[in-house]
Amino acid sequence: MAKVISATEAKVRWGKVMDWVADEGEEVIIETRGRPRAVLLSYEAYREFRRLREEAHRREALRRLEALAREVKERNRDLSAEEAEALADRFVREVIEEMVAEGKIAFQEE
Repeated sequence: MAKVISATEAKVRWGKVMDWVADEGEEVIIETRGRPRAVLLSYEAYREFRRLREEAHRREALRRLEALAREVKERNRDLSAEEAEALADRFVREVIEEMVAEGKIAFQEE
């Protein structure tokens, strides 16, 4: 269970608070004027939090890509596979030409 302390107490007892978090593996909620402002957690818990957050971001990105793929497929029902590939090639060429014109990419001569 998370321990709740004031910012003043955290400041005064910083070393002990940090040791408690590291040793016990529990979080400390730091409050200012009775309102939660920050959380101190062990490095292991932080790493796990970051991993879970990245995993959630990836799941959300995948969900959006899948939705976009369904939308594109629905919009382009009347295109054959060859027509769709030709359109994709055209768009890729146009984007590359724009990036070259803007100086974002350059090709080296051999």
